[in-house]
Order: sequence, then C-alpha cells, then structure tokens
Amino acid sequence: MSVSAEASHRTKGLLRLTMACNERCTFCNVPVEDYLPSPTPSDDETQAELDAFIASEAQTLTISGGEPTLFRRRLLGTIRRARSEGIPFVELQTNAILIDDAYAVELAEAGLTSAFVSLLSDKAELHDALTLVKRSHERCLRGIDALLDVGVRVTLNPVFATSTQDRAAAYMRFVAERLPRVRSISLSAVQPHGRASDRPELLPDYGVLGPSIREARAVAEQHGIEVINPYCGLPLCAGWRDGMLTSVEAVEAELGGWKTTPGIDNLGNKRHGAPCERCALRTRCGGAWHDYWALRSGSGLRAPQQVQAPWEGPGSDLEVRFRGTLREHLPAADEARAPVVWLHTPTLTPDDVPALMEGPYTDVAWETDLQARSDLATARALAEANAQRSPQRRIRLWIGMPRTSATTVWDRLAVAAAMGVHAVHLLDAPASWQRLVDAAATAFPGLPVQRVTRQG
Repeated sequence: MSVSAEASHRTKGLLRLTMACNERCTFCNVPVEDYLPSPTPSDDETQAELDAFIASEAQTLTISGGEPTLFRRRLLGTIRRARSEGIPFVELQTNAILIDDAYAVELAEAGLTSAFVSLLSDKAELHDALTLVKRSHERCLRGIDALLDVGVRVTLNPVFATSTQDRAAAYMRFVAERLPRVRSISLSAVQPHGRASDRPELLPDYGVLGPSIREARAVAEQHGIEVINPYCGLPLCAGWRDGMLTSVEAVEAELGGWKTTPGIDNLGNKRHGAPCERCALRTRCGGAWHDYWALRSGSGLRAPQQVQAPWEGPGSDLEVRFRGTLREHLPAADEARAPVVWLHTPTLTPDDVPALMEGPYTDVAWETDLQARSDLATARALAEANAQRSPQRRIRLWIGMPRTSATTVWDRLAVAAAMGVHAVHLLDAPASWQRLVDAAATAFPGLPVQRVTRQG
C-alpha cells in the first residue's frame, strides 16, 4: 500500500467535531439522532480530546463529524492548533457542500493537508437521492474544486448502495474526466448499520457490486488513480482478489499491526460464512457484515481460490507448506508471509500448542486417529487456545485419519466434532465407506468429512 492510502482503520486519530450534519444520508452509519440531545461537544471537550491526541505523538489527525464544516471557527482553530503542535497531517472528512473558494483558502491557510470527500455518485440525481439534499452533488463538486485549487489533496469516498451498485466503473470514468486532479478513491459500500439497519433495501448486492468494482479498478489503473478498499469496503472476493496491497484489512493482517502474530481481526461486526470455509484468503479478509449473510444470503461471495489439505494435492502460490514436526520448522516458518501456512505433521503434543499459536501457522494437517490420550489432550488444548481468538484468526485443524475400523472412525468423528476440528479426511478409505461419510453429514453437520486418496 502506498503512503497516500489509508494506513489503518484503527491507527488514525479521529476527532468528531460535531455529530450534526447538513445532509440526511439515508445510509448514515453515525446518524445525528443517535447523539441527541447534545450532538456537539463543548469547546473544552474538543480541546481536551485534541490535547490527548497531541500527547500521543501520532502523525495523522482526522477531523470528522457529522459535518465539521458547520462549525467554521472551531474547525479552523482545531486545524491551526494541531499543525502548530507538530502534527504533520490533518485530514478533513466532509461532504464539502459548504466549502466555497473563500472557505477553502481559510482551510489551507490553517494548515489542512487533505480532505476525504463523500461524492456518492457520478449521477447528480443518484447522489442527491442518497443525501436527501437538492443540488448537493453540484455543491460537492464545487467544494472539491475549491479544495484542489488551494493545494489540499482530495480522496473521494463513494458509498455504493443498491441504486449505484452497477455504476462503479462509470463513477471512475466521471472522476477521470471531471476531476482529473483527484488521484485517490476509497470505495466503500453501505453497511447494515445506523440508518441502513432499518432500510435493508439500501444494502448493495455484492454479486452485482463485485464485478462493477473489478471493472472500476481496471478503469482507474488506465488513468493512474489509486483505489483503496477500506475497512468499510468489501470482502476480497467481491472485486478485490488481486487487490490485497490496497485493501486495508489484508495489509493489516499481513503486517500483524496491534497483534502478536499476523492474521485478520476486526471489531466483531463481520464474519466468515460457508463460501469462506476453504478460502485461501480467509486470513486476509474478515468476511462480510453479519447482517449481509442474513439479508443477502452471502450473494456474490465465493472463494476465489480454495485450499487443499497436503494429502489432497499440491499447494498454490498463496500457500507455504512445512512437513515434519513443529519444532524443526519453526525458524523457517516464522519468515513465511503467505496467506496460508501449513504444518503437515504426524506428531503433535499438548506442549506444542503454545508455540503453534505464537507462530505463523494458519492450518495444521495432522495425521492421527485421535485414539491416544495425548492426541486427545492436544486437540483439546488447541480448541481451548482457538477459543481465545477471533474466529477469523483461529488455526484450522485438518485431521487425516488413517484407515481403521468403521466403528472406531465413527467414535473418533464424534470426538473431532466436539473439539472444533475443521475437517476430517478418511485417508485411503474404500468406496464402501461413502455411506459412513453420508451418515456423518447428518450426524455431525458442522464437521466436513470426506474420503481422500493420498497424493504424493
């Protein structure tokens, strides 16, 4: 990700000057009605928040709302103080409809370095229908022009809804022609939160939006426009399979960030679903909003590349595989940065679990029949350690069960299901065991079971 892209949905300092707004966006995630009867903090409260941010020695302050331009004097004073105290980057999140030439000059003179502007559509009627303010599209464009004229860097933030979900490429062409000085766009989508929680019809269908985003990214590349997939954007499979370097979640997951080991994490408002079960990118993607699965049944979400357990066949360019015991591969594994890092092992003990959890492994392929007491203790220890992690960061345990009696296998499947095993593969099992596999699908619905003939 380039330095101009959004670095993190957590590491930027955010100061909300007010929750009041002069637009009434139908999808607003932080609507003013949630902050009544006091939507605007006092000057003292704002200054105290700014004091804390200055003391943190962070580099970027984002001033947001509501709509912060409603409070001109306070906004300009906040920018001046932030810059005078050594904060190098001050960003304004705004709808820009109040910004004329004179206001833009004042903002630049105060020290504003960038603006994040919510231009919602290339079509004025679609933009205005989402903001519920007449001529807001026209006024937003005027504000963008004024900011660019005084040297303030502008990033656009379209928030795609059902009404605009097929227009991402048209939006990009509009920006290239009408706003050629804009070089960065953050592509968001309506979330099923805030006002949109009561208007699920606004939530775009990723099956439509995903292909539109892919086309838009191709148009942006032609025109040299940087396109970012923010935290409030889309799952990787919805148009971003080859865009991990500009997807905030994927970059954070690879770097580790605030976590001790690399892996995806979020605020608990997203999850993986059935299409994600074998996704090779699950450690770089938080999945979809919880309500998206309920309201859209996961439409448009499909693993762009599926993983195979090592005994099923060769890995992909998204995988690194280590075969042998945990200890002999730890040094090399610590350097691995692939989305999928396998440990393929015949031996795993309870003492291995802490090192396994601290390392980079995302998946464990363990060849065991789960009959030894120590094996059961290991599986239990891994399940307990996984329970302390967010679901997206849990290590998947794939059991390769050697051929044994059908009765023993059935008993071990019950144990595996109880211990959170991701999948059980019956290695080199005869075709006659398909009836057992079919019965297991009913008896243990959360545990995929299949016959696998070992490869290599």
